[in-house]
Parts: sequence; C-alpha cells; structure tokens
Amino acid sequence: MPRLVSRSRELGLCLLDSCNAQHPGSQKLIAGIDPVDTIEITEKDPKTTLDLLDDILSADKTAVFTLSYEFGSKLQEIGDRPKSHEPDLFVSVFDALLVHDYQSGVGTIHGNPSRIDDFYDLIVGGCDAYTHPDPIIGFVNSNFSKQHYLEAVDEIKERVRAGDTYQTNLTQRLKYLMPGDLSAAAVFAKLRDNHPAPFTAFIERPDSTVISASPERFFRVENNVIEASPIKGTRPRGRNEQEDAKLVSELITSEKDRAENTMIVDLLRNDLGRVCEYGSVEVRSLCMLQTLPTVFHLVSTIQGKLNNEARPSEIIRALFPCGSITGAPKISTMRIINELENEARGLSMGALGVYIPKMGFDHSAVLDLSVAIRTMVIRDGLATFNVGGGVTIESDPKMEYEESWSKAAALLNALGARRPPETF
Repeated sequence: MPRLVSRSRELGLCLLDSCNAQHPGSQKLIAGIDPVDTIEITEKDPKTTLDLLDDILSADKTAVFTLSYEFGSKLQEIGDRPKSHEPDLFVSVFDALLVHDYQSGVGTIHGNPSRIDDFYDLIVGGCDAYTHPDPIIGFVNSNFSKQHYLEAVDEIKERVRAGDTYQTNLTQRLKYLMPGDLSAAAVFAKLRDNHPAPFTAFIERPDSTVISASPERFFRVENNVIEASPIKGTRPRGRNEQEDAKLVSELITSEKDRAENTMIVDLLRNDLGRVCEYGSVEVRSLCMLQTLPTVFHLVSTIQGKLNNEARPSEIIRALFPCGSITGAPKISTMRIINELENEARGLSMGALGVYIPKMGFDHSAVLDLSVAIRTMVIRDGLATFNVGGGVTIESDPKMEYEESWSKAAALLNALGARRPPETF
C-alpha cells in the first residue's frame, strides 16, 4: 500500500484513498500534487458558484473540490448562517494523477508524464507506519454543553410533534488546538492507519488542510447513472466480539434506526427524481450493515438514470446538502438547524468531490462526492469538526449525545485529544 513519507506545503497534495475498503466503485488511491490552478469562491448568489462548477466539471483536467454546508444553505435559500472561514467552493485542478489500484496492486501515472519524478518523491511502496511524535493529550472544546445538547434534542422532538420535521440532524462543533510538533500529515497518517474508511482524504489548501475519514458516499455519476448511499443508524464498536455481536443485533433490529434510514432514502429518491429519467430511480439496497473500526452503520443505496441534459450544477442544486446530514423534510429541517446550532458548520456536513474527465483511467468521466462527515479542517493549528446524528420522536437525548461522541472517536484518536470530563 502506498504511504505518505514527506510533505512540502508548496506541493499542494490532494490524496483520496479508499483504504482498500470493500465499497462499490472505491478501490483506488488517487493523488494529485502541485495543482495547475486553485480556485476559492464565496458569493452571496450561488449561481455564480454553480456556473463555475459547470465549467470545471466538464473540462479535460482532474479537479478535487470541497463544498461547504453554508453553500447548501444558500442553494436552498434557508437564510443567513453564522460567519465561517470556510469558502463555499474550493477547487484544485491537476494535469496529472497517480492512481494505485488495490485490486491489481498496480500504480500508474495518468496525464502529464513529466510529473513522474514528483510522484515518486512523494508516494512510495510499502506498508510501514508513518512515524511521528506522540501528541500531547488535551481536551476538545464544544459549542454545546451537555445540558444544552440534551435540551436541543428535546426541542427537536417538540418540533416533530408540531409537524415541522420528521427527523433533524443535530451536530455539535468540536475544536482542538494542536500541539506545535503535531503536523496535519501525522494526524492523517494515524487516522488512515487506525480508522480506514472508503472516502479517506488529505487535501492541502493555501490556508488550511482537510482531513477526512468519511464512510459515506454522497453520490457518484458515471455513464449517465447516478448512485447515492446515505448512512443512518449508528452503534459504537464493542470491547470484544461478544459485545460487537450484541450491538450489531441491536442496530439491525432497531425500528427507530431503520425508520430513520428509510426517511432519508425517501428524501434522496425525491431529490434524485428531479434530475433523473421518470421511473428510473430505484432502491438497490436498504439498511445494509457497514462495519468500521469505531462504529457500525446502516447504509442504503439508491440509483437512477440521469436526464441527458442534466448538468453538474443541476445535480448539486437538486441534492446538496445531503439529506442524511439535514433531516427531513429538508428545507424546514434546515431552518430548525439554523435556530439550534449557534456556529457555522463550515466544511463539516458539506461534501468532498473529485471529477475525472473522460480521458481518465476508466475511459469514462467520473464525478464522485463523499459526505464531509468524520472530516476536520486544520487552520492555524486549530482542528475543527462537527459530530451529531438524526433526532426523531423516539430519540433518547442522552443516547443521541453519546452517539455524537462515538462518531468523534476516530478523529479524537488521530489528534490525541479527549472529550472533556464534564461531557460524561
């Protein structure tokens, strides 16, 4: 397996790694360095950003990009959100890619052949662990106290009773000031080694670094077929096989979790129907178990055939942000999130994407986005990320609070951080 061995900020690395996970359409490691162009945009009118995306996602070069949750608020005309350092859209454009195929074990360079020495210096074979100093153990800070979070869950349940929402995804925002000797590359390497996920990413931007271990595909487009795979329903991993088996049984038989998942499947079916041929949208799988190092999930898959005239901007306008991190119905529920969450989500709950043109390694254009969960942004030594879950009428506030911390476990471990004592 390739590994990250050294970092130079000027190289502008974008690394997307499936970590050899058994996940459909995600069996590769893709790396781009020294982009030929980087673009960052935040505009009041989202049409400007959408037009730019159409240009980028139909060109002849690979693009790795991020979309903030606040951009989704603009698309859906939700109203003003708290200010954020996160741009609506960030894009790195590359004229060459290194692609490692986990199934064949072969790595190749696609695009500009003169870049081969750059890639050789950056990525080498082998599976040795990335060495770095042990981080200083510290506590993260949250924008929610435990009591505040419990009260917010109760408020959502009241809003369900009032008919304003069926399910609302409530998140708390965690922040951690990293010790000076802990690099973003070291955090990523530890996360990748200990908590592999099908949509792992390391994206260097001019003033920040994105690190993601997302288990969730937002949507993938290839050969005019679009597929979405929402996750709803979570349990922490147990301390042994017996505890794991008990937690798996509890999850897959939970009426609440299956109902939560099905609500989002219905939401995404409707979203996909706006850009797909009539009658082509179908649920391929429902509430399947996904096992990760720190949690179990329920995941479903919906597929449809795109209208021939559907542009990338139209797909994003119809689907973004993903319903699994808003709740249902999407618009009214996003307004409730606006009321209850007192800080911008930033990139958290937004999306990370890659566009590979038709000349790419699979001989067909691919647009693939993951949901920016288990995703942190490191800016000026401060790591920030959101964790949470879907709240329904059946939710137990204390269990919802604990679920949010379960979802934080992988990122906290990579940072060497801990949840504060007062949160237990």
